[in-house]
Amino acid sequence: MNIEQEILLAYHTADDQPIGGGSSKGWVTNFYKFLTTLLQQVSGEEPKIKMVSENDSHADLYASSGVLVAILSKEFLNNPTLTNGVNLFASTAKETNTLSLAGLSRLFKVIKFPIDVDEFLPEYSDILSYDFFHIDPLTGEPQEFKRFFGNEAERSYWMKMVDMSYDIYQIQTKFAELGTKKKEEKDVGKEKTIYLANSGVDMIIQRDTVKRELIRHGYRVLPDQSLPKDVHALEPLIKQDLERCCLSIHLIGEDYGYKPSGSELSVVDIQNQIASKHTHDVHDYNVKHGGGEKFSRLIWLSPDLKNVSERQKIFIEDLKSDAASLDEAEVLQMPLQELKSIIREELVTGGRFKAKEIAVDDQLPEDGNLIYLICDQLDQESVKPVMDCLKEKGFSVVTSMFEGDLMDLRYLHQENLRRCDASLIYFGKSSPEWIRTKMQDLLKAPGFGRTKPMKATAIFTEDNNKVNNLVNNSGTLVLGDGTFEPKKIEPFLAKLRD
Repeated sequence: MNIEQEILLAYHTADDQPIGGGSSKGWVTNFYKFLTTLLQQVSGEEPKIKMVSENDSHADLYASSGVLVAILSKEFLNNPTLTNGVNLFASTAKETNTLSLAGLSRLFKVIKFPIDVDEFLPEYSDILSYDFFHIDPLTGEPQEFKRFFGNEAERSYWMKMVDMSYDIYQIQTKFAELGTKKKEEKDVGKEKTIYLANSGVDMIIQRDTVKRELIRHGYRVLPDQSLPKDVHALEPLIKQDLERCCLSIHLIGEDYGYKPSGSELSVVDIQNQIASKHTHDVHDYNVKHGGGEKFSRLIWLSPDLKNVSERQKIFIEDLKSDAASLDEAEVLQMPLQELKSIIREELVTGGRFKAKEIAVDDQLPEDGNLIYLICDQLDQESVKPVMDCLKEKGFSVVTSMFEGDLMDLRYLHQENLRRCDASLIYFGKSSPEWIRTKMQDLLKAPGFGRTKPMKATAIFTEDNNKVNNLVNNSGTLVLGDGTFEPKKIEPFLAKLRD
């Protein structure tokens, strides 16, 4: 490969008009400045970036550049000089089978404002684009980034810039490894490949954060190309990607997401449904054939859900119901930082599979009176009389813990569910989402290595109205409805003594 120019930045001059009028810099000039600065910070060296517009032919540069960053706009795509340059770059790269390196395309499609790029450059529709615009949460309309500092919305701009800088650096590193000889890229194994599903517009920043961390820890993230806009082409691609992964992550917020042509469901919904079926298929195969293939799902619900449409509420409830039916699926509603810890546990320590691999012999108490008293941190003080009462009656009690590493606390919670003879959930000041999660955990206890059914499960609540519609016919007793009194938990203890 004869690479003379490291990075070529192609743009149309109409996209570099002064943003604020007068002598202020244009959008492209700011982009060039920020990209240069970030690349220098990432690589430790000053990058060699050359800018070319429709006024520059420079065919030789397109053919001999390592990376092409094309700022695509209506004006760019209608200009033959610029589109021919993109085609020349891509065709030259394809001749040496190097259009993709390190799992990344050397052609970086920067979308300054929404436009159907595939109509003009259909051959590169599978190359992932970098969208440098944001959707106004109030109007739903796309807007260009015109201010680059101090505005909350501009966080997305900088995250995209950082992502792009790291991706370009990865390609440059790959070039350094290759030298003048093409080496075979090592296939990334399933255990290092993660499916990060698309999200609604309100979760784009959170999704980018998760994606960036996964990549920097050496994981491959799929999908790594733009998704088809037609549902019939979309579904096979999702299935294919999921089969290459060990984990799928789904981030759910207030926005249902966009619908591909030919479907009444959003891409977010479609990915969830196909991932759910894949999880069931893997589970069923393991049961029937004694296989040990590992695939799990983490579904994260934003803890800040407020303006949720009826359609989205139904979608979220369906997600919860479906996840409750499988040990390998889990719904989490917690701060994003805690989610990242859970993901790390799932990948590094084996997550819920770790509990399944622990031998259960000699670990269950023989007297059959171990009660797991579950509570939220908000109810730590309120639950103490319940614990004292149980101990006075001769029962062994373990309870929820809140201090320590999040991964350790989650593992202890699973271990308690595995070992206990009965569970009593104290529901006081916490939210309905919290109690739903704990109810799902009870259903998943066999997935944590439990080998015998619980003798009794119950909820002590300070307000029956908050619980009755959540429990339904689960077999879980609902007790209390007010301040704790020992007699109120007698039905639970009677069931445990039987």
